[in-house]
Amino acid sequence: MNKKKSIREMSRSTPGNDVEVEGRFVLLELGPDEQTKRSKEDFYVGSWRWQLSAVRANGHTSVTLSTSSRSFDKYAAVVSLKLIYFPENRPGVVQNLEVVSVPLNCPCTWTVTDECKSRRCLIDIEFIKMTRHGKPESVLRSRETRTSVEQAQSGFARMLREGILTDITINAIGGSIKAHRAVLAARSSVFLRMFSHNLREKKLSTVDISDMSIDACQTFVGYLYGVIASEDELLTHRSELLAAGDKYGIADLKKACEESLRRDVSTENVLERLQTAHTYGLPALRRTCVRLLVDFGKMYEIPEDFAEFMDTTDQDLIDEIRSTATLSGRKLAARKKTAAKITRRRSF
Repeated sequence: MNKKKSIREMSRSTPGNDVEVEGRFVLLELGPDEQTKRSKEDFYVGSWRWQLSAVRANGHTSVTLSTSSRSFDKYAAVVSLKLIYFPENRPGVVQNLEVVSVPLNCPCTWTVTDECKSRRCLIDIEFIKMTRHGKPESVLRSRETRTSVEQAQSGFARMLREGILTDITINAIGGSIKAHRAVLAARSSVFLRMFSHNLREKKLSTVDISDMSIDACQTFVGYLYGVIASEDELLTHRSELLAAGDKYGIADLKKACEESLRRDVSTENVLERLQTAHTYGLPALRRTCVRLLVDFGKMYEIPEDFAEFMDTTDQDLIDEIRSTATLSGRKLAARKKTAAKITRRRSF
């Protein structure tokens, strides 16, 4: 018998061993007989380092969240806390607790009635937003701040910005952009084929991108020239940029959109993001969504939507979710049978 573990088993933390983090969600699992648990090491959510602990005593569970630094006295984290417990031979049951603002300069503790008693329990913390002096900031602000200043000063960016020796026109919804065939062809094999054969684009010196707004197209073309989109630009146009990255074979743009989509996956959009990951072949986003649904128990929070998704999505997604549930020891609700599957639209 082959006793080697699967890649999925090796990559996953041992159940109940420590804190798990996926995007804005943090999970701490208490086993059936565990009374205390604390994250062994600090973990990051965005730019901030945290510790999470739980104590069971006298029918109550106390959960403490604290930051490892006391230098963020102007900041607070708005978080929600949920408990998911597992009755005998039943899917997980969600106990919604509360949404609170946690100052980063002192620990915050919740004490709640423990309905799961000695059974296995998941403690789920969702970081909704960060605030500074009461003003909201991105929860998952990258620790590596990228700027486009050097790129914008490069020769290619200047050629685009000032229209130097342009030889192609890109038509989008609401306007057009002058560009250079050589740059587009160097960045995209699709553009290379357009300009290397006697196609309409080569003869007329135009490219029509009829499914993209001019603002999104400017961001897209700028990206091809090395002008890195800001987080705000990426957030505003990422659905169009993802589609364009897929259509024109720009792998690094697809990756940037994928990372942006991973950063704000929530309980409300996790099924849509999973379908997007499946549609465009985004493995990291797909893994995040499946983990949140199964390992983090989000499927128990949206049972009706999850059941509909399982009845209408593609079989390979169903198989992956079921396989993950088996490895994680999660019980799925009974699936309804339908005569035919419904084609789901792309969602972002």
